[in-house]
Amino acid sequence: MNVAKPRILCVDDEPINLKLYDAVLLPQGYDVLHAASGARALEIIANEKVDLVLLDVMLPEMNGYEVCCRIKGDPEWAGLPVVMITSLQERRARIQGIEAGADDFISKPIDQGEVLARIRGLLRLKELNHRLGQDYERVANLATFGAESLRAFELDSFELIPRLDRLVSRIIRQSADATDRPASVLVGYHLGAGWRWLHYEAPFRELIRRELDLDAAGLLPLPPPGGANSFFADRAEFAVRGLEPFVQLLESLPRLAASMRNLYGYLSSELCVFAGNYGGEVGAHEAVVLEVLATQGLFFKRLADQVREADECLAGGVDSLLRLAAIHDVEPRLHPERVGEFSALLAAGLGQSAAFVRAIRLQARLHDVGNGFIPLEILRKEGAPDFQEWEIIRGHARFGAGIIGDHPRLAMARDIALGHHENWDGSGYPDWRRGEEIPLAARIAALADRYDSLRAARPYKPAMDHGAACAILLEGDDRSRPEHFDPAVLAAFRELAPRFAEIFARLQEPVGERRAG
Repeated sequence: MNVAKPRILCVDDEPINLKLYDAVLLPQGYDVLHAASGARALEIIANEKVDLVLLDVMLPEMNGYEVCCRIKGDPEWAGLPVVMITSLQERRARIQGIEAGADDFISKPIDQGEVLARIRGLLRLKELNHRLGQDYERVANLATFGAESLRAFELDSFELIPRLDRLVSRIIRQSADATDRPASVLVGYHLGAGWRWLHYEAPFRELIRRELDLDAAGLLPLPPPGGANSFFADRAEFAVRGLEPFVQLLESLPRLAASMRNLYGYLSSELCVFAGNYGGEVGAHEAVVLEVLATQGLFFKRLADQVREADECLAGGVDSLLRLAAIHDVEPRLHPERVGEFSALLAAGLGQSAAFVRAIRLQARLHDVGNGFIPLEILRKEGAPDFQEWEIIRGHARFGAGIIGDHPRLAMARDIALGHHENWDGSGYPDWRRGEEIPLAARIAALADRYDSLRAARPYKPAMDHGAACAILLEGDDRSRPEHFDPAVLAAFRELAPRFAEIFARLQEPVGERRAG
């Protein structure tokens, strides 16, 4: 299979510069397109496949900032990475580029190694976003399938077991007179390393689910992948159908309500459903109901697999961004992971959903990804930064939000990157937001980041013990005050502080380890 070469559009009005880009990019296997003006660049983008744009700032008629704004302002092109090439070193010029939507900057004269490294990183990120978009669309299209239970589908909050719970609750016996319903339902679904089995009953109109430790797959006559079998059998037929060992295993479990008198079964290589102990005769109608439950459950299981794959892809993208940022950062190596764990702990303490907790555990790790745009001499400076250096450092919040972008799956990460230095009382940065104007995820990550920053050693400060860090957060000092934090988040921290110490102790940097770069 032929893999298409990435196509890079080089926009510069100086022919010698275009020849230089050819000399750098063509030997690396890239296809190179040329444009000597902004208007020509936009024409090429509109009519040809382009994977990345190297854009000179100083162009005739339409400068690079205007071209970048046109690209990023078009929904069809907004995901196209744009690297601005400039000889301007002023901070104002870079801010203007960020506001125009540029994904990265390279200063003239260009360094070949730097250009290639930044191109590779941005192309990897573009491919990640493309794959995430495809996964999201695939799952969203599945969600439109007619089942009423999927009308409220949301990718970030989809969970398989609650869906199975609602399905089973529709068919299980919840009163003694409902003899046409099964008293016991068993659902098993295949995971990568084995099967998970859930047993349901509803003796007092309330569904009870128990997870069973079963090694049952080898006892079942499972069809080959892609196939499915269904049956209904009374007790006398179990041995004939080859189910006797499986039923004996179920009857040996003390938590099952009763011995199996009859059993409906749906078997596939991915999901099995058994409904048993009907109180009366079972006919074709009940069989159809159970088959619908089984096929709907299988659909949910496949949907959950898609969500898991999308989540794994997202986690891989986050790891890639962190590895790229680590090359140009001096944070302790495990700082992002600790902030993610602290944030998840606080979110759970605040009663947030399991989906929110999972998301913030992963996406809070990107809070400082914008540090990649801060000059190394500032990040590595011994002693406290001066006022001007602090102003540059504070730019990492906007830089980080720009790097993360606007993909819906990374919306929380963007909120956190942009808002984790905003203060509840409005005294933070970069936008001086206050109170609930600050997204909840950013309010949580702000405290998590502040705690870890106090605990860990930095070039400009020594490490601090747990007690001293708690005292500063809860009582305040000359730089941090309790009113900087959401009162609910601070109250959760007060209750969970011992677990913060445990997490910090568990996720320690190896002795003597230094960051790359």
